Amino acid sequence: MTSIVVGAGVMGLATAWHLARAGEAVTLLERGPIPNPSAASWDNHRLIRALYPGSPGYTRMAMDAYAAWDEVWAAARVRHYENCGSIAFSRAEGDWADGCRAPLDALGAEYELLQPEELARRFPFLIPDGIRWGLFTPEGGVLFADRILATLAELCRAAGVTLRPDSPVRAVDPEAGAVTLASGETLRADSVVVTVGAWAAGLVPELAARLTPYRQLVVYLDPPAEHAAAWAAAPGIVDCGFPDDHWAIPPVGGTRLKIGLGAWKREADPEADPAPAVGEAEAFRERYRPVLRDLDRYRILEARACRYIFTADRSFILERRGRAWLVSPCSGHGFKFGALIGRAVADGVLGRRDAAELTSWAAGHLPAGHLAAEGDRG
Repeated sequence: MTSIVVGAGVMGLATAWHLARAGEAVTLLERGPIPNPSAASWDNHRLIRALYPGSPGYTRMAMDAYAAWDEVWAAARVRHYENCGSIAFSRAEGDWADGCRAPLDALGAEYELLQPEELARRFPFLIPDGIRWGLFTPEGGVLFADRILATLAELCRAAGVTLRPDSPVRAVDPEAGAVTLASGETLRADSVVVTVGAWAAGLVPELAARLTPYRQLVVYLDPPAEHAAAWAAAPGIVDCGFPDDHWAIPPVGGTRLKIGLGAWKREADPEADPAPAVGEAEAFRERYRPVLRDLDRYRILEARACRYIFTADRSFILERRGRAWLVSPCSGHGFKFGALIGRAVADGVLGRRDAAELTSWAAGHLPAGHLAAEGDRG
């Protein structure tokens, strides 16, 4: 059996690897180099956390993602993960962090509520005003994204995947299992997996009404010397309790402190240059004025813009059309699921999992029987 995977981000690489391990003849196409620094998957690090307010489905999926990454670490004999935990801060009843508790309780996941005194001790760089508590999960932390992409590419090569960088795709025919490249070359296979991130709506017109491409910024900072040790020992900060959706990744494993701001994203053509504007990084950092002490002493090291794609409700798309599988698991929270979804897509292609079940699962619907037994915290 033959498969073509279009797009060599984390989902495409993981899917290609799992297919090749199962004996498929796999061709992996990428518009740029492999790995591609312009892909949404590429960066120093990404958060992995089982914090999803009101969503037992994605909470369960995140809990399952660790074992899928363990498969990658075992095969590669390297572990690109720092288990430093994750935390979200609550400022009001019913806010983002508060909404995470019910799914965690239902699934028997371990967590701790850190009170203001403990938060002040562990996070001296934070302005504590208004924080009720912090929801800390010991499992979770940081995935080293660029290292993961390089390792997955190596695993693909070792498994016999034909990697074709600099091969942009112009069209996909799901019914025929055909892919036409910008060069005019047409390839055919028993199955085609399309996982092209921000370019999905353009390549698969039927998805255009459901997917919106955005441009986003992240900023790398050098913290003041007196806060450096606390940052190096910090968990991944998933939510700070403000409407702007502040989050931060600590400088672990030889990386730099990174801050993000969900409210900064804007709709954008994925073909447009996303480069940061003059002064944009400074304006971005200023939005952290209510969050960080001594903000003016955080030196900006780099600002990096990327393109990514969202559904209206931030759910994932994983659907079969003829011989094709349309895969768009992004919406700003997809990287952590790369190994898990790659394996799931391969299982769908190979007939090991039902297509309708996969569509429901990827959309965040909890399968029957996935709730933990009462009292089980494992």
